[in-house]
Amino acid sequence: MPKSITDEFRPNRYQPIPMFLERVLANWKASWKIWRMVMDWATWLYILLPGLFIFGGMYRDLLRDPPEGLDRSFLVLIYISLGLLQLIGKYRTFAEPGDGLFLHRHARWNKGKILSGFVYGFLMRLSVSALLVAIAAPLLLQIFKLTSGYLVILILYCSISGYAWILLKDRLSQLRQGWGRSLVLICSYIVFIIVFVLLAEYGQESTAVLGSAIIPMAAVAAWLMWLRHRMQGTFLHEIATENALYAAKVKWILKEAMDKKPTPMLRRPMLFPRSQPLLKHRDDTSRLLDSWFKSALRRVDLYYPMLYFASIGIAAVSLPPLLLAVLVWLALPMLVMLMLQRQWSKWLTEPYIALFNWRIEMLEQAANKVRVWGALPTMILWAIVIGVKIGLAYGGASWFAVAAAPIAGYFWLQFVNEIFASIKVFRQD
Repeated sequence: MPKSITDEFRPNRYQPIPMFLERVLANWKASWKIWRMVMDWATWLYILLPGLFIFGGMYRDLLRDPPEGLDRSFLVLIYISLGLLQLIGKYRTFAEPGDGLFLHRHARWNKGKILSGFVYGFLMRLSVSALLVAIAAPLLLQIFKLTSGYLVILILYCSISGYAWILLKDRLSQLRQGWGRSLVLICSYIVFIIVFVLLAEYGQESTAVLGSAIIPMAAVAAWLMWLRHRMQGTFLHEIATENALYAAKVKWILKEAMDKKPTPMLRRPMLFPRSQPLLKHRDDTSRLLDSWFKSALRRVDLYYPMLYFASIGIAAVSLPPLLLAVLVWLALPMLVMLMLQRQWSKWLTEPYIALFNWRIEMLEQAANKVRVWGALPTMILWAIVIGVKIGLAYGGASWFAVAAAPIAGYFWLQFVNEIFASIKVFRQD
């Protein structure tokens, strides 16, 4: 019986570069399989294709009849979008736990793996930057009268600056831990966006300015590559990076259907490392609430959705006219409470929490407080935006709305929660 091709032993297959390419292909195949399970014909028919059609029509109308207020500030938003795009991503080597068994005996494999990661990272930066600039090219060329030569240099500028950034972020994540790393990364984000936008703006007048900026960025990237190549003991960091990226890629779709689960975190949380009470334990309800809020502040999968929702809500109440913004602001708490209720219900089914026999009355009392207190910070943030819009629109004493809107938002949250609770939308099973 003839052997299949996959059963044959091919020595050339087990070399650093061929194995790296094989893992890259396997990674993209696995990602596509996961996305394909939710991107079925109904998703394409009712969401994706209509969205592409609507976006394409709006883009065409923008090119044919640009609004009068379309000035350089819109171009700055495009540059900010390009800069934010460069902040996404990490340096990857596609390392797997089993690699540690033979990396010590085959040191050149480690070298080939690292160099392959360098090439892959730059090609990904180049491809993504070129795609986004190509989408915006008709607008940049026709409306803002930029040259095609500038767009080519802009692609190189985005690619090299983004590549240098992912190498810098990889190094910072290995040298620092805890709050120090988070603080340094946040400051680096801000500095990167400011410098990126300023250089892109100056490059409009003279492409030589933007082209000259590429040279020191390429030098910084080369220096970081040299440092990364000389570093020792990075294998566990590479494994943690791959696990985190895989989990982030599928957690919104099929978190329970992963081919491989992320390894548990074996370090104490940054917040409440000694598990001190956040709320006073007056009764069982307060104990349960204390556990929930500490989990919500510690776990990425619980507080990231709220951050995303808060950002989208800021845009939703900032862009439309004042009356429509107020109506949107009044409707948003309903969506936030639905999301919090879903997180709360899922949290109650986790193995440790499910060990306890909670009373239904106590669960409903705790759920009411979770929805109100959990939605209150975002509601206040949106209320401040509404207050600022009122102040800018009417001036004078209307600026008191900045203080009055959050108070009104709190009572509105209580009212919406009582309505939902009265019609048993959030009743426990």
